Amino acid sequence: MLSPRGVWFLIVDVVVLVVGAFLIPYYSVVPAILALTLLAWFAFEWVQFHVRSNGAVSRLRATRRVLQGGREVPMVWAGLPFEVRVAVENAGFVGLPFAVVEDRPAVATERVATERVEGSNTRFVRLHAGETVEVVYTLKSPSPGVLRFEGVQVRVADLCGFFYRRVFLRDPVEMLVLPPLTDDEGRQRATKQYNTLPPPGIHRLRRPGSGSELLDLRDYLPGDPPKMIAWKSSARRDKLITKEFENDVPVRCVLFLDTSDGVRLGPPGNTLLTRLAGVAAAVAQASAANRDLVGLTTFDEKDSKGTSPARTKIHMIGVLRRLAEVSSLQPAVSGVPAEQLTRRAYPLAQELYPELTDRRVNTMPLSRLWIPLLDRRWGFLALLIIAANLLLVYYSRDWRVWSFRAAGRTLGDWVTPRWGFGLKLIVFALLTAWYFFWPTILTAVFWFFHSFRGWFGERRRELTRRKQLAALFALQDRAGPAGVEWYVFDDEAYAARVAAFLQTHLLRCPVPLYDDDGRYRFRCTGKADVLAGAMVRAVGRARDNELYVILADLAELGQDLAPVVKACRVARARHHHVLVIVPWPADVPSPDDPDGPTAASHDDDEPTGRRTPWDLPRRKTRTQGAEESQWSHPQRSLVAVVRKSLTKQYHETFKTLRRELSRVGATVMRVNDGDPVRLVLDRLDRLRGMRSRR
Repeated sequence: MLSPRGVWFLIVDVVVLVVGAFLIPYYSVVPAILALTLLAWFAFEWVQFHVRSNGAVSRLRATRRVLQGGREVPMVWAGLPFEVRVAVENAGFVGLPFAVVEDRPAVATERVATERVEGSNTRFVRLHAGETVEVVYTLKSPSPGVLRFEGVQVRVADLCGFFYRRVFLRDPVEMLVLPPLTDDEGRQRATKQYNTLPPPGIHRLRRPGSGSELLDLRDYLPGDPPKMIAWKSSARRDKLITKEFENDVPVRCVLFLDTSDGVRLGPPGNTLLTRLAGVAAAVAQASAANRDLVGLTTFDEKDSKGTSPARTKIHMIGVLRRLAEVSSLQPAVSGVPAEQLTRRAYPLAQELYPELTDRRVNTMPLSRLWIPLLDRRWGFLALLIIAANLLLVYYSRDWRVWSFRAAGRTLGDWVTPRWGFGLKLIVFALLTAWYFFWPTILTAVFWFFHSFRGWFGERRRELTRRKQLAALFALQDRAGPAGVEWYVFDDEAYAARVAAFLQTHLLRCPVPLYDDDGRYRFRCTGKADVLAGAMVRAVGRARDNELYVILADLAELGQDLAPVVKACRVARARHHHVLVIVPWPADVPSPDDPDGPTAASHDDDEPTGRRTPWDLPRRKTRTQGAEESQWSHPQRSLVAVVRKSLTKQYHETFKTLRRELSRVGATVMRVNDGDPVRLVLDRLDRLRGMRSRR
C-alpha cells in the first residue's frame, strides 16, 4: 500500500514526465529521462517490497509470556505490577528492512512508569530471517477482572517510506486478575476470649479441640503436652489429670453477590460490582484464614450460580477466580441504536482483522446502496399512481383523445420547415408517450432519485461499515451468505451480535440509563426472586447456624422486595444471621448525615459512568465567544430542584429497605459505613459461640 510520501513522489514524478515529454521536448530531454529513471526505480522498489513482505509477513510468529514475582504465571494479582514478554519470530527466508512491532495493551490495565528503553510496548527493528525480537514492558491492573491480550501488530515499510503494510498477529489470551491479598486475617481473633450464654434452644457443638473453653478432664496419657496438665486437680487426686478444651467450631459464611446489570454500570475497574467483589474477597480470605468455611453465590435477574462452603486452598482460589470473572461483566446493550454500536465495533474490527475488512476482499456493491421505495410505508402510493395511469389510458377515450391533441399542438408549436418527416414522427411519438404516461414518468423519476440517494451521504458510509461487519461475523459464525443478509437487514440480530463482539473483546459501549418513558432501565426486579430462591436453598442445606452476607443493590426494588423479606424471615426462623450490604453511589450524600454535601453542589459536574439518582439528560446552551458550554440560570435552578427531589426519593427508598429488613431481623448497612469487612468478621465471632446441632 502506498504511503502519503509515496503518493506525492509518484504525482511529482508523473508531472515532471508529462512536462518533459510533451511541453519541453525540443529544449531538453533531461526532465523526461530523469522522470523515467525515477519511475523505474520506484517500480523496482515496489516489486522488492512486495516480494519481501509477502515472503516474511506470512511467516511471523508471536509468543507471549506473563511474569509476576520473577516466574511465569497463568493469572495475576490486582495491584501488583507484572511483566509482559512478547517474542516475534521471523520464520521466513526473507528479512524485513524496517518493521514496527507493537503489542496491543490489555484492556483494563494501566502502564507503570519505567525508565528502561525496553519498557515500551513498541519497538522499531530490522527483522532478519530467522531472528526473534522481544518486546518487554510492565503493566499493572488496578482492580480484579479479566485481562485480554489480542495480539501483536506489525507494520512493515521500505527504507524510503514509500510503501507500507500492516498485519495483526492474532493471539487472543485471557488472564484472570485475582482480587488483592488482604491482611484482615491478621486482625481477626482466632479463639474465643469469653463465654457467651446461648439463647434458649441453642446448644454448642461440644467437641475436643484447641479452643479456650474447658470441655472436660481426663487421665494423663503419655505424649500429652505438660501445659495441659490440671495441677490442682492432679494434686487432689494424686495423679496426673489433663484438661481438654472445647473445639472452635468453624462458622459457615455464605456470600450472595449481586451481578445484575444495575451494578455493572460505570468505567472498567470502578463499578459497584467491583467494589462489592473486593469486599467479598476480603471477607472470604479473612474467614478462611480463621478456619471458617466460606461459600459464594452469584446471582442476577435470571439465575444464580453457587459453591458450597469450604476452606481448602483450592476452594479459595476458585472463589477468587469467580470474583475476578464477575468483576469483568458488562451491562447489556439492549436499546442502543445500531449506528452507535457500529461506531464502536468498526474501528476495533479494522485493527484486529485488517485482512478481513480490506476493501479488496470485503467490498460493498453499489446495488446494495439502492434504497427501495416500497420499504417505506407510503411506497405503495407510487404503485397506485402507476396503476391509475394505466387504467386511465386503457379505459378513458377522452384521455387518449386529449393526449393526441395535446401532442399535436405541442408539435405544431415546435415544428420548423427544416424538420424532416422522420424527425417529426419521432418527436410526435415521444410527446404522445409523455401526455399518455406523464404521471407514471414523474413517479419513475421520483422513484429513481429517491433510491439513488443511498449512493451518497451518511447512509452510504453506515451501510458499508455494517455490511463489512456482517461479513466478518458471518465468517466467524460460519453462517454463509445468508448470515450476511441477516445481519444487514435485521437490526435486533445485528445489535445482539455486535454486543457479543464488543463484550468478547472487553470493549464497553455507552448504554442509555432511561427508556423513552423516563424509567430507569437497570432496575432488575427479577433478581429479588432469584436471591430469595438461593437463600431458601442455602437454608435447606445448612447444618449449623450460618451467616448470610448479601452484597446487592436492593435500594430501588421497593414493592418488589417482598421475596427477599420472606427469605430473610425463613433464615432468621432457623437461627441464621443475615447481613445486607448495599452499595452506595459516591455522589449521593448520606441519609444519616444532614450536614453532608447536597445534590445542589454537583450542578456543574459532568455525568459519570456509574448511575446516580440524578443522572438525567441535560441540555446545554453555548454563548457566542465562549469555549465551554454553560448552564443558564433557569436550567441550573430546575436541575438543582430535580436533583434534590431524586436524592430525597433515593434516601426514602433506602430507609424503607432498612426498615423492612430490620423487622425480620436482618442488619442493613451501606458499603461506605465504616469497614464492612470488619463488621462481617465481628458477626462471625458472635456466631462462634452460638452454634446449634441438628
